[in-house]
Amino acid sequence: MEKETIIRSLLYKFTERFAVKGIGFVISIVLARLLAPEVFGQVALLTVFTDLSLTLIDSGLSTALVQTREADERDYSTVFLITLGLSCVMIALLQLMAPAIARYFRSGELLRPLRFFSFSLLLSAFNSIQVARMQREMRFREMMFCNLTATVLAGGLGIWLAFRGAGLWALVGYFFAQIAVSSAAMLSVLRWFPRERFSADSARRLYGFGLKMLAASIVTTVYNNLRPLIIGRRFSTAELGYFNRGQTFASTVSLNLDAAIQSVMFPVLSRSQDEPDALLALLRRTKKLGCFVIFPVMFGMAAAAEPIVRAVLTEKWLPAVPFLILMSVGEAQVPLTSSNLVALKALGRSDLYARQEVLRRVLMLLVLGVSVLGFRTVSAIAAGFVFSAWLDALVTSLPLKKLLGYGALDQLRDVWKSLASALLMAGAVRALGCLPLPLPVKLSGQILLGAVVYYVVNRLWKNESLLYALSLIKGRHHYRADG
Repeated sequence: MEKETIIRSLLYKFTERFAVKGIGFVISIVLARLLAPEVFGQVALLTVFTDLSLTLIDSGLSTALVQTREADERDYSTVFLITLGLSCVMIALLQLMAPAIARYFRSGELLRPLRFFSFSLLLSAFNSIQVARMQREMRFREMMFCNLTATVLAGGLGIWLAFRGAGLWALVGYFFAQIAVSSAAMLSVLRWFPRERFSADSARRLYGFGLKMLAASIVTTVYNNLRPLIIGRRFSTAELGYFNRGQTFASTVSLNLDAAIQSVMFPVLSRSQDEPDALLALLRRTKKLGCFVIFPVMFGMAAAAEPIVRAVLTEKWLPAVPFLILMSVGEAQVPLTSSNLVALKALGRSDLYARQEVLRRVLMLLVLGVSVLGFRTVSAIAAGFVFSAWLDALVTSLPLKKLLGYGALDQLRDVWKSLASALLMAGAVRALGCLPLPLPVKLSGQILLGAVVYYVVNRLWKNESLLYALSLIKGRHHYRADG
């Protein structure tokens, strides 16, 4: 693959993530100001069931389409027909289960929104095929415009509904419209419809990789949604709303910055699966750059959590501050974990990926069990997430030690300067936050101080990731996979 194509794809993906998610972030802030915390708790419960349904519908097939060396029209048509059938089954199940779900969480308001939102599964399933095709063909520019259009139009609808007093329906309308517009926009770009009949050969070949990914995805999806289920049942939708806002703020930044890198690097790494040295060099560069960008953002957000919540969400959301602090620290490890997982998928080792996923989630469930049964507070559940998240970074490094000779200590040597610089920066930001300054002055001062401290420390330590990032910004760097 041409070096210029990789760099251009990265730039488009970064632009998409910053533009689309930036706009989406602003929309979520406006909605948080207009809607009550318990509404966000209700929609968090609703999305638990649609997320699990989507995992079952996809069955790892979209990942298999990207990972396989060759994918033809027969493969795409086969995946479409499979996901269409599974979507209809899951919609029928959700229609039947909706009353029981609403009763279990003592929230009758969930019944009609859940039934309505279940129909988005059809759109999401079709959209996953379109995304896989665009990602495989490195068409990130078109993806950027499609997602930007969807976010703007859906956000406008959600805000209008919130102003009209629609409550939970404002968020349901926002999420449903975003899926619908994105799917329509990608369809207009690709103009793809299934042109071939179902192929049992294609299904067997793709499921050979996909089913192992499905096992891992189910475990991951169930685990990620256990906290909202437990909080929504044992506590209240308002507390779930505070927890959800803290988690959403943290994960929006970390996951989307990281996804901009990983979504481009997965197909790139997949093409190097038969060249371990080249793949390792690309992996190291990806990991170092991801940590250099994400560490300071997450630790800085944790250090300035209270003024951020006051300025952005208003006083009514102050109970979300402890959750924002804890979740930001937990989410900081994302570039370490996700790059390890992407490397395993790129190597085609879905067997190792699935086994490791089970091990990771078993350990995390043990931590969650101790948090819930031993302490019985929402804060303890959040603190348990931080511990299990950083433990996850260690666990995901184990297979790469065997496959590529790139274990946890090797990874730490690659990123320690970025980690130490981010922690020093967070200390300085926190110290400034203790001063009795007006809120706008305090928050802007913390952001400026954090940027200066992080830059100076990395410059003094001659962190190669800083030099690499500066060369990219200045446009003088030609892509090299030298680690």
